[in-house]
Amino acid sequence: MSELLDLAQAAVEAASAAGADWCDAFCSDTTEVSVDVERSSISNCATIRDQGLSVRAYVGGGQGFASVQTLTAESARECARNAVAMARAAHPDPEFVALPEPAEFEEVPELFDETLAGLGASAFVEWCAQGIEEARSVAGDAIVQGGAGASWGDTALASSTGVAVTRRGSSAGLGYFVIINRDGDVGSYYEHDQARRLSDLEPEGVAQKAAEEALRQLGSRPIETARLPIILGPLAAMALVGSVIGAADAESVQRNRSYLAGREGEAIASGALTVREEPHVPAGLRSTPCDGEGVVTRARTLIDAGVLTTYLHNSYTAFKAGVEPTGHASRGGYGSTVGIGAGNLQVQPGDRTEAELIADLDEGLYIAYASISPDSVTGEVSTTADFGFKIERGEFAAPLSTTLVGSTADELLIGIDALSSDYREEPGFIMPSIRIASVQVASEG
Repeated sequence: MSELLDLAQAAVEAASAAGADWCDAFCSDTTEVSVDVERSSISNCATIRDQGLSVRAYVGGGQGFASVQTLTAESARECARNAVAMARAAHPDPEFVALPEPAEFEEVPELFDETLAGLGASAFVEWCAQGIEEARSVAGDAIVQGGAGASWGDTALASSTGVAVTRRGSSAGLGYFVIINRDGDVGSYYEHDQARRLSDLEPEGVAQKAAEEALRQLGSRPIETARLPIILGPLAAMALVGSVIGAADAESVQRNRSYLAGREGEAIASGALTVREEPHVPAGLRSTPCDGEGVVTRARTLIDAGVLTTYLHNSYTAFKAGVEPTGHASRGGYGSTVGIGAGNLQVQPGDRTEAELIADLDEGLYIAYASISPDSVTGEVSTTADFGFKIERGEFAAPLSTTLVGSTADELLIGIDALSSDYREEPGFIMPSIRIASVQVASEG
């Protein structure tokens, strides 16, 4: 990793020598393995090693960005000079202030697993073959789509303010979408697992669960147009919560492209909803001691009993707003500029089980897996739910055929009246089920 940091620092020195007022350099060396499954057969297997460096430079408020895939000292310097040349040509941004200063932080343990990084492609092929057999053991006519893969590697970040950070990380995952079609009666479902450490990953049973749930979706029936309470299972609930936290992106807010603009410090949900960000969980999927600009991350409550406590800032949006960066700068890799993203999200559970929340309802819907996500700009919700059940007299009555859900972010969030005490847990994440009091629903056709 020291070699990557040396290259990043060489790029920063070259950019500064070329006249950059501010600059940073990001360098990475990563390996990715992927295996694809199509129609119950392994269709593709790939191993890719990707290396590169990028430089972000500012001159008089203008920004230039350049990247290169050759990791040598000379290519790093040339990349830096190119970034500075583009910064000189760029239109000055009067709202750019500075890059963040370095700060001390404690490492988060177990973000890299040597065992996982040592896996060959054959291991992922075996997982996928096992998944296909699992699904077929549940239903011989199951059609399996999906795959498995992993990535690992090293990164380094340096800046003209003195930031010097190296990171090593790993992650792996697998997911299967299983389809069962019996004379036009179609049931389908998706299940997955992810982890940073091989010991936390459970490949066995993922495809079996998807196939079992797909079987349960056979015999779906439409529902009449109505306003009904709905229960979002953990995966559907996290899709809702994740999209709301995503809408608190300060860049979108400042451009007036978020329905949460002007609502920091206000109640955006019922008092039943509290969401914490925990970026220092050992082996957490989104754990990190610092963000993509070297700003220290910290645990914080993002939604406190319904109140949006903060927007998510990188250094640009924070200094523009006159506040401190919140540690939410993100980098998708050396080929992308700095964005904004949250870490591990933990939704505070309630005091009754999911089964008890279902038993309370004389009529309603249970949505297991769907993207019930408000439009980030308007807050409107218009989507379909394909994986769930009609609830009648406190029990699952029948699986849903494609059901339209029409609402708004405000209605969904203010309408939350309960969260389950049991929850799905993935490394760093806690996802209980969420019940919403009343939502407009209808089946297609």
